[in-house]
Amino acid sequence: MWSSNGGGGVGVVGNGPSPEHILHSVPPIVATEMQQLIDEMRLQDFDSIRFATYRAACKLRFIQQKTKVHLVDIWNMIEAFRENGLNALPLHTVIKTSRAELLLTTVFHNLNKRLVASQHVDTDVSISLLLAFLLGAYDKQNTGRLTVFSIKVALATLCAGKLVDKLRYIFSQIADSNGLMDHIKFTDFLQQVLSLTTAVFEAPTFGFSESAVTQCFHKDDKVSLNVFLDTFLSDPCPPCIMWLPLLHRMAAVSNVYHPVVCDACQVRSFTGFRYKCQRCANYQLCQSCFWRGRTSQNHSNEHEMKEYSSYKSPAKQLVHSIHKSLQCIPASSSGDANIDILNTTGVPIGKPTRPLNLNNIVPATPTTIRRQHAATSSADWPTSPVLLPGQASHGGVIDDEHKLIARYAAKLSGRADYPLSNGRSMNSSMIEDERTLIAQLEEENSMMVREMARLESQTTSDDGLAGLRDRKMELEEKMFEMQQRRRELMMQLEHLMAQLNTGPQPTGGVSSASLSQLPFASDQQLTGVNSNVANAFRAGSLPATSLQGDLLHAADQITTNMSDLVRQLDLAQAEDNGVTINGF
Repeated sequence: MWSSNGGGGVGVVGNGPSPEHILHSVPPIVATEMQQLIDEMRLQDFDSIRFATYRAACKLRFIQQKTKVHLVDIWNMIEAFRENGLNALPLHTVIKTSRAELLLTTVFHNLNKRLVASQHVDTDVSISLLLAFLLGAYDKQNTGRLTVFSIKVALATLCAGKLVDKLRYIFSQIADSNGLMDHIKFTDFLQQVLSLTTAVFEAPTFGFSESAVTQCFHKDDKVSLNVFLDTFLSDPCPPCIMWLPLLHRMAAVSNVYHPVVCDACQVRSFTGFRYKCQRCANYQLCQSCFWRGRTSQNHSNEHEMKEYSSYKSPAKQLVHSIHKSLQCIPASSSGDANIDILNTTGVPIGKPTRPLNLNNIVPATPTTIRRQHAATSSADWPTSPVLLPGQASHGGVIDDEHKLIARYAAKLSGRADYPLSNGRSMNSSMIEDERTLIAQLEEENSMMVREMARLESQTTSDDGLAGLRDRKMELEEKMFEMQQRRRELMMQLEHLMAQLNTGPQPTGGVSSASLSQLPFASDQQLTGVNSNVANAFRAGSLPATSLQGDLLHAADQITTNMSDLVRQLDLAQAEDNGVTINGF
């Protein structure tokens, strides 16, 4: 409801800082853009609005729309902070105008990537206007520098998005390591956010002061996130910040259409808020006329007005009124036999006058038939009989369910009929059948486990046999190669012995010329005798009398190698035979 004071303080135009003072505090580079914003804001005639809260919100909404920052939501703004490295800097770090301009360039270029080509914004104009407004609001000393915290607060406040998301982000910036609000940082935040209203000449009502801090929290209060949100989202919120939720409400209703004639300016339809008088019959005003105090007929600004942020057609209003009226009618009269019954919580439970017959919808089941039979049989007895131990009730719901389960189990087991008696014999037979079935299942399970173990052992033995076969083939190939080498060496030895026996026998030694002319005396042809034969036939290296000893030593080594190979083959064959016997 709105009374004569409009629910907000009435700001006096001209008491705040003058436009000339703000322009003097702005660097000359951006003074032109700031002057352009101020001139266009004057043309909107916002200063004629009677209520300071609406006046401040309208001016900041104009800044939002002029700079196109209302198209960027809070999450994209936070992402831009991260991309430009602002999260890694302390809050009170001072950055140059060039870095702030780079941040705004990232914001608006990413915005154009998300929009279709026909809706692209002029990034140069938006960057220059928004940078000029930020410098006019925070650069009072004309230094061309801004703090990281002021940039974050201003852009997070002016961008689009839910107020609760913005407040959560602000709290993350001013909270300590324990998750509680730091009062010094909160004071700095309040000073930064109220600098926005000061920049649009609303300092008399929404300027920063020590009393504004105490309006929100006391110094000794331990403020958590929930307390912080409850304080700023409550109705009413602290007076110094009342324009902030209104700014978001104005953004939410900017496209709400009201097909209603304004009784003051006679416009046939309008958007935004709609106000209806609580005294005059069907007297409605648009937001522009109500904010500026325009009236007609017998209406007065002293009358209470109700604010509407949506529109319902008369037909919908009539249906809604009828629905509310019908809810007030009692379900039955006092003389009716069907009296409402109150449950334990005091909520009336109406007794239906006519029960529903669902026989044609839900087919009768054995459960329902037995329940009906039990109901008819129990009606003949005033009280249910006392059951002896071991007996079951014939009309109980649990017994019916047990019977159905037992019949279904009998059907599955292959029995055509199932006795409907409830004696001990039926229970004992069922138990014996179940035990027999369980024993059969356990026996089958054990057989399956043994079969699986046998298959696993067979698979393991097959793998071992395959490995042994491969090893045997390798050894056989190696033995064949050794036999070939032995045959070649023996032939070479026989040839050498023949040469030595037929040739002349010098007394002192073998000359180097005669030895070098032997056909198999080269190193390349005698490499298989472990260099003993080669050393024996090198020119001038050994006397002729030691050749026979060297040849015999080489032959012994060949014999030793062959015996080792044969031993390995025998061992491999024995292992193969042993695995085969164990596997089968």
